[in-house]
Amino acid sequence: MAGKAKKTAAALIKIYTKHNKHFILTQKEFEGISGKKKMRTKFLSTVDGLLRKKGYILIDLHKEIEIIGIVPIESITKWGLPKTQNEVPQEDQEREDDKVFNA
Repeated sequence: MAGKAKKTAAALIKIYTKHNKHFILTQKEFEGISGKKKMRTKFLSTVDGLLRKKGYILIDLHKEIEIIGIVPIESITKWGLPKTQNEVPQEDQEREDDKVFNA
């Protein structure tokens, strides 16, 4: 399985570098690239892990809408991430909690 996962990750990176932007594949297209007939979680996790080492992330929506995507991690960091729990002052956190519980 590791061999197929490496080949799949390499093929996805090659497609990305050719297009130089994120892309989405249908489940059938991904199956054609991977040579797998079934989308197993373990295989997808292995491919995702290999992609992450190269600076990409696999977006797995094959169960929901039968697509697989690839995005550079660098792009995600530019999306304007929300504040983490440690960055929110305690007073603001209490107000946020009140909104959730009073809704």
